[in-house]
Amino acid sequence: MTISERTLLLASRLAAVRYMHIVNLTIFVFDYCLTLNAEKTLMWSSKWSISKTLFFCTRYSPAFDVPVLLYSSLVSNLSFERCSQLQAASAWGTVFGMAAAEAILILRTYALSGRNRGVLVFFSALWTIGVVAAIVLTQLFLQSAAYGPPPSPQIPGCFLTKGNAIFPSTSFSIVLSFDTTIMAYTLWIWLSTYRCSANKLIITLYRDGFTYYLLICIISSLNVATLLNAPVPTNQLFNTFLRVLHSILSTRILLHARNIQHLDSERTLNSVARRVTLSFATPNDEEL
Repeated sequence: MTISERTLLLASRLAAVRYMHIVNLTIFVFDYCLTLNAEKTLMWSSKWSISKTLFFCTRYSPAFDVPVLLYSSLVSNLSFERCSQLQAASAWGTVFGMAAAEAILILRTYALSGRNRGVLVFFSALWTIGVVAAIVLTQLFLQSAAYGPPPSPQIPGCFLTKGNAIFPSTSFSIVLSFDTTIMAYTLWIWLSTYRCSANKLIITLYRDGFTYYLLICIISSLNVATLLNAPVPTNQLFNTFLRVLHSILSTRILLHARNIQHLDSERTLNSVARRVTLSFATPNDEEL
C-alpha cells in the first residue's frame, strides 16, 4: 500500500468515527426532545429521591462527554496534551453515566423482588466492584493512549495512534456480565412470581427490562468485537453509541414506570371524585 493510499484509508476511518459522533449526539438530542414533556410531568415536580437523582445523572451526563468527543474530532490543530485531556474527560463522563444507568437497573430489580433487602445488598456489592474495576481499567487505558499528527494536515481532530484495547473491552464486558446477572435474576422472578400477573407496572418493568438487555447485549458484543479487532482509529467506534444507549434506555425505564403510577393515581382520584359527586346527587332518606 502506497503512502497516499494509506493516508486515504486513515482519513476515511477518522471520518467514520467523526460521523458516528454526530449520529450519537443526534440520537441523544432526538430522544431528549421526544421525552422532555414526560420528564417535566413526571420528574420535575416530584420529590427528590435516589431514583430521581439517578435519572438526572443518567439523563444529562451525555450532554457533557458526547459533545467533547465530537469537538475533539472536528477541531484542527489541537495539541496532543489537549487531545489526551479531552479523551480523559469523555472517558470519565462515560464511566459516571453508565454507573448511574446500571444503578437504575438495581432499583428496578429491587422493586421487582418485593423490596428484598438482600437483593439490594447483593447487586449493590456487584455494582461497586464493577465501578471500581471500570475506574482502574479506564485509568490504565488513558495511560496507554497516545496521540500523533493526523495523516494529512487537512484532516481535523485528534488522531489516536495507540491505546491498549483490552482495558476498555474488559470494562464493557464487566458491564454486560452485570446486566446478564440482573436479567437472569429478574427472569427467575417472573417465572416464579409474575408469570400470570396482569399488573401494568410489572408488565412495563419487564417489557422495558427485556428490551434494555436485548439491545445492550447486541451493541455491547459488537463493541467488544470492534475494540479487539478493528484498527486503532476505528476500534472505539461504538463506545459512545453504547454509552448513549444506556442513558436512553435506563431513563425510559423510570419514565415509563412513573407514567403508569401517575395514570393509576389519576384514575384513583377520578374514581373518588365520581363517588363524592354521586353521594351529593343521591337524595337522603328524609327526601324520599
